[in-house]
Amino acid sequence: MDDSALVLECLERLSGNEQALQERFYALFFARHPEVRELFGEHSLSEQEEMIRETLASVVAHLHDEPWLDGNLEAMGRSHWEYGVEDPMYDVFLACMLDALEHTCGEDWQPAWRDSWRRALGRLTDVMRRAGQCAAAAAG
Repeated sequence: MDDSALVLECLERLSGNEQALQERFYALFFARHPEVRELFGEHSLSEQEEMIRETLASVVAHLHDEPWLDGNLEAMGRSHWEYGVEDPMYDVFLACMLDALEHTCGEDWQPAWRDSWRRALGRLTDVMRRAGQCAAAAAG
């Protein structure tokens, strides 16, 4: 199976469990790296849920080679830089999301899903990271 099929298979398993994924992700993210909590400011739980939904939608868009995705990711990368997100935080995000996906899928988790998700999410975070680096360079 290719990455697209594996990620979509995992998403099918996650269907209906998005809130559990969101809760697990943020629990891991804030526990492992409490310094990132301040970057979220006063974002409510519903806004955090929306961030996870956007991440999942971006992964699906990536799998379907949607032409609008890179522009959206670049804009998000610039805004994340403005909020204070630094390059290493993308790796933190990626590790926590992979662990949250595995935890949420439970016994249904397939080891092959991890590498497929790592590549898909890595593609997204790489675009965002580069956009943040460009914004930082432009700001001088």
